[in-house]
Amino acid sequence: MDTSLMEKYIEYLNDIVRSKGKPRAPMMIVYDSFKGHLDESIKKKFWDSGFDLAVIPGGLTSLCQPLDVAINKPFKDHLRKEWHLWMADGGAGLTAKGNLKRAKLSDVCQWVKCSWENISNEIIIQSFITCEISNEINDEDFNKENDEDLEITDDSDSDEENNESIDMKFPQAR
Repeated sequence: MDTSLMEKYIEYLNDIVRSKGKPRAPMMIVYDSFKGHLDESIKKKFWDSGFDLAVIPGGLTSLCQPLDVAINKPFKDHLRKEWHLWMADGGAGLTAKGNLKRAKLSDVCQWVKCSWENISNEIIIQSFITCEISNEINDEDFNKENDEDLEITDDSDSDEENNESIDMKFPQAR
């Protein structure tokens, strides 16, 4: 990803925010220290668009990035399980030269979809808490009584296709 692609990404995010037509909650983007993320023009565009930008220092991604801390492993484990099941069912088959055929794109997309759906809201929420990327949520705040405040919701209208978004709702700081 370079600066040009980052600018397009910011515009994409702005389009999503504008399409909601309602006051927005505070938004934060968490990135690693890749130079395309750190360009001053990119930081300014995020700031001008109302996004807070948090940059994870080099070498700390595995400790501070929610995906790396809690989500990638169960996602990849489930994806690998889907592939193994496909292989065990004879999905690959052989080419004329005896090599394994590659999976169809539609199969791979289904595996990815299924693997993502296997990641619970609790895992996602806990990954942010573990990385301390939250609105002062701590272990005392995270309990079953508060669970309705810690919900990942899909705000997209059912009429709109391919326009899904996920908003994370966190309890406000006390």
